[in-house]
Amino acid sequence: MKLRFALGLLGVACASATGAAAATATANANATIVAPAQLSVTRDLEFGSIARPTVGTTTVTVLSASTGSATPQVSGGNGFVPTPGQARAATFRLIGTNGQTYSVAGNALSFTGATGNLANVASQSPVAAGGTVGTLPANGQDDLYVGGHFDITPTTALQAYTGSLTLTVNFN
Repeated sequence: MKLRFALGLLGVACASATGAAAATATANANATIVAPAQLSVTRDLEFGSIARPTVGTTTVTVLSASTGSATPQVSGGNGFVPTPGQARAATFRLIGTNGQTYSVAGNALSFTGATGNLANVASQSPVAAGGTVGTLPANGQDDLYVGGHFDITPTTALQAYTGSLTLTVNFN
């Protein structure tokens, strides 16, 4: 009986060892490498030369759509542009990925020494070269053109004004 019991245990042990097959499953692994979201300036905002009005207030505007050389628009007063074609909107280059979305968090124009000389200084809303502000095109890069405006009067100091135009973009 001992022999039968021992042979019986040996049969159970063999069945367990041969019946336990390894199971294997494979999952896919995915990674997407994206370009870092970048914003850089490729061209400064330029208003050119503007003749100060002798009467009234003149508003000087460079449109955001001014992709090449342009002449600033002047309205009100009798200020004028003596040399046309010197203006241009600033260009900011966005680099990301195909279809990446972004939002313009702010843009601000300021001039050093403008207090009491230039009034109502402000930037304009950006215009995208690719046509849609907020979504990068298929190549993952776009240019945003940003213009601005200010008012001058007969008492505006005759001098060169320099300043800055800051654009803040949040990439999603």
